[in-house]
Amino acid sequence: MKAIFTKTHFSNRIIWILALWFLLYELVDGLLILTVGGLPGQLIPNQSAGLAFVLEYYTPLLVSCVFFILLCLIVKKNRFLIDTFRPSKEGRSMKMLGIGLLLGFLTNFFCILCALIHGDIKLYPDFSASQIPLMAFALISVFFQSTSEELWCRCFLYDRINVHYPLWVAVLINGVLFGLMHCFNPGVTALAIADIAVCGISYSLLRWYTGSIWTCFGIHTMWNFTQNFLFGLPNSGLVSEASVFHLDASTALSNWCYSYEFGVEGALPAVFIDTLLAVVILWAAWKKGRLGELLESRESRGEMPVMASKKTPVVEFPEQ
Repeated sequence: MKAIFTKTHFSNRIIWILALWFLLYELVDGLLILTVGGLPGQLIPNQSAGLAFVLEYYTPLLVSCVFFILLCLIVKKNRFLIDTFRPSKEGRSMKMLGIGLLLGFLTNFFCILCALIHGDIKLYPDFSASQIPLMAFALISVFFQSTSEELWCRCFLYDRINVHYPLWVAVLINGVLFGLMHCFNPGVTALAIADIAVCGISYSLLRWYTGSIWTCFGIHTMWNFTQNFLFGLPNSGLVSEASVFHLDASTALSNWCYSYEFGVEGALPAVFIDTLLAVVILWAAWKKGRLGELLESRESRGEMPVMASKKTPVVEFPEQ
């Protein structure tokens, strides 16, 4: 067995990666979204309330996806990330996307069903055929929004950290930062942040186990679309102006199955289903003898060149 002990190049250290993530994603990317992302909404006259909501909160995240791709193309050190999200010629990416979409619907519907059975919410049909184009546009826009978050978390953070550090470190940091990203959402609670952190961990494990970030694109997209546009519930505190079902907000209750302001993500069923997803993935990995992969880095697997600091030599132990 070969082991490599070395200090890595500064650009592979966690503190640098986190600082770079914050600068690029939270500051530069956020500024681009504010300045460029709002243009479609300004150019379309006489918008309905539903369309205005989609254009304001979801469509602008296309700018974030484009910025991320350009960043990977321009910065040589990030070019290996392109292989993470490049669609496969064999169609596996679309298969993984489909699996993710199904998982997203099932996990979110479970939470909504718990809230309905417990009596925390009441839903009424509120749909007409004229809404079909808006719903289709909303689904595409939600895909951009969800993909943006996945690219920055389950691609940039996940892969850049895993270059030198064990995979479990990348998974854990993903969860913590994913939860903290939602700290300033309307109606956020400590339970909601905890759930989203667990969600970030489970999505990172899903990325690892399936070997495809497209699964994460799918599960994140359908989770958001299901609760916001199918059932008209708050998505991390944001309430859609158009949906297939309508929430009777006057009778909605904050309880262990539902958060009045934040939605199902601020309640225990969401914590349960996200935890269950992580446990099932770990159990399946254990059955296949793959848990050891969580202790490996890309350097240790020989997928990346070892970039040692100038002062510290690489020490290799010969294979036994």
